[in-house]
Amino acid sequence: MKQRIRAVMNYLSWADPFYKWKVSTAECPLDGKSKFISLKADPFMTRCLKCKGNVTNLSLIPLVKEHVNGNYDKAVYELSTYGSTLDFMKTKFQNITTSEFFMGREPGETVNGVMNQDVMRLTFTNNSFDIVTSNQVFEHVPDDIRGFRECYRVLRKGGALIFTVPLHDAPATVKKAAIVDGKIEYYGTPEYHDSRLEGPAHHLCFITTHPTIFVTG
Repeated sequence: MKQRIRAVMNYLSWADPFYKWKVSTAECPLDGKSKFISLKADPFMTRCLKCKGNVTNLSLIPLVKEHVNGNYDKAVYELSTYGSTLDFMKTKFQNITTSEFFMGREPGETVNGVMNQDVMRLTFTNNSFDIVTSNQVFEHVPDDIRGFRECYRVLRKGGALIFTVPLHDAPATVKKAAIVDGKIEYYGTPEYHDSRLEGPAHHLCFITTHPTIFVTG
């Protein structure tokens, strides 16, 4: 809870003064007609007041709906244990697997009641899932291509990896850091993102991404 409060306070530090905040009515992919609050003239600072979802995690829901086309008898794996995308999938799917990544713990191990998984070396067998989803994860993966291959391995034929990553105003994806001989090597100024579970400025970015991607397997 302490880490969550710190992350929220850090998020609010980016907002405009409260008298500039705006509330509007719009359609939420999870909740239907809902109220949205904009803390700044920025889509990433706008959230649904019902589910607290922002533009990134809510954007996954229409893609999940489109992929399943009304057939929710699917095995789903979400690379986190919270968020509006997961909340939506819990209302539709019966077979859902979730995990978090805990540094220094073995993949597949249970940590405080949560399954630990490293997307670069998942412990699931081949063809385990119909859908894999993630929200703002792959920029924190030292070898994102290896992570994509692991997701492809655990997906069944016709399955889909549906995910978001932060977009940057740059001509191409840029490597920010790498692990070399077991140590982190930085390329320029290190960049960190907040963690809902572990607090602000906790997760190191290994890449900054230009394009959006929708991958099917």
